[in-house]
Amino acid sequence: MPIPDRFRDQCRLLRIATLVVFFGLALLLSLGFVGLPWLRMDGLPDGLSRQAVLLTLVQVLPSLGYLWALWAVQRALGDVAAGRLFHPTVAQAMRRIGVGVLVGALLSVFAVSNLSRMILDGRGSYLYFDLSGIVLGVVGAALVLLARLVDQARALQAELDEIL
Repeated sequence: MPIPDRFRDQCRLLRIATLVVFFGLALLLSLGFVGLPWLRMDGLPDGLSRQAVLLTLVQVLPSLGYLWALWAVQRALGDVAAGRLFHPTVAQAMRRIGVGVLVGALLSVFAVSNLSRMILDGRGSYLYFDLSGIVLGVVGAALVLLARLVDQARALQAELDEIL
């Protein structure tokens, strides 16, 4: 079944929008990590402390998973726009997006709170019960499992095509 041109055009546009969001978020993330040197807040020391750098690195960790998922989305949209609708593209995209979201969510819920606690010498909580992080983790895991289902459906379709 051929893919309608309108749908392919929409995929191209959404891919461009996804790339803009990806690079915008990556830029904001890097600016937040590096800091804007021309802004100086009163009361803060001139140099960055080791503790502040480590905390910033820890807080960036979940964003890397989410950015990876965004990159997988734009790749999948590019494949669909090119006409590769039910090649391994869909299952592979679902798997990559699911893994990216799941890793980001797990890092957000478990790693950030515990690593921050270790960096701050035991101050803080053991777990960060962020509803959105937990929901994203479940959605990411579901996408990985659904990708297996799509793989099995594709294999079954190939087997049926051989029979006919």
